[in-house]
This record gives sequence, C-alpha cells and structure tokens, in this order.
Amino acid sequence: VLRMSRLLFEEMFTVSDIDIDGKQFDRVSRIVCQAVTMDTELVLDVNTQLYPLEVNDRLTFCLADTLNESGIPDSGEYNQSHEASLADRFEYVMNGIIYNIEEKDNTLSVYASFGGLLMRLKGTRSSLFKTGIELDKNLYLLIRK
Repeated sequence: VLRMSRLLFEEMFTVSDIDIDGKQFDRVSRIVCQAVTMDTELVLDVNTQLYPLEVNDRLTFCLADTLNESGIPDSGEYNQSHEASLADRFEYVMNGIIYNIEEKDNTLSVYASFGGLLMRLKGTRSSLFKTGIELDKNLYLLIRK
C-alpha cells in the first residue's frame, strides 16, 4: 500500500531500551530499538508526552522524502489542503534533515535531527545505503505501533 510514495527506508523495530543513559528531559525519551528482520539498530529521541512507548513495543519505522502518496516531491511546508498523505497512515511523524553519515568497515550510521530530536540508524552498508539517503537531505520520519 505504501509503494507509490517515496520510502527511503522501512523496517519493523522492537524497543529494547528507554533512557539507557538516564532521563534528560521531561517530555522526551531516547529509545533504542532493534530491527526485526535486519541487523540494524535505531536510537531515537521521541516526544513521549505525544507518543508514549514502552520496552518491547513493536514499531513500523519509515523514512520518506515526501508525504505525497503519488511520490511527487513536496515543498517541505505543511500542506493545509487536507488531501490524503502518507502521514495519515502513521501515528507519529517528524520532519528533519540528515546531518551526518559515517561509514566504518561495512557499517553505516545515518544521523538526522528533527527539530533537535536526534536519530541514529546504524546497520550494514547494504541495508542502509539507499538512493535518497544522503547528507543534507530533508526527510520525514514516520512511526506506527
């Protein structure tokens, strides 16, 4: 169903830890997740006041470069037209930018910031090196349980 949109990455993750280094902010938790089918780890800051999570929660996690169902690039500005979008299929959506990509041996780490909420997606080069995952790329993060 999500095939027409421009998904850069899609995977199921299980939350393995929350605030492993201690809670830093009242409304934000840093979650650590393990991919279900790939050897990939996700570390993500989540506004838990808006989207509470617990250890062992299973999430569908996607990165996309547009919210348009047709895959047509969007302007990056909030669309107030109420037209259907990829965001309608998810419970938690953020807009951000990839600010760093590190490669060591066969491991790739992709770092993004979503208004100061940080993400690190770490996995094999073959699982993460996709067209569209590039430095300074604007993207959407989408999650649902």
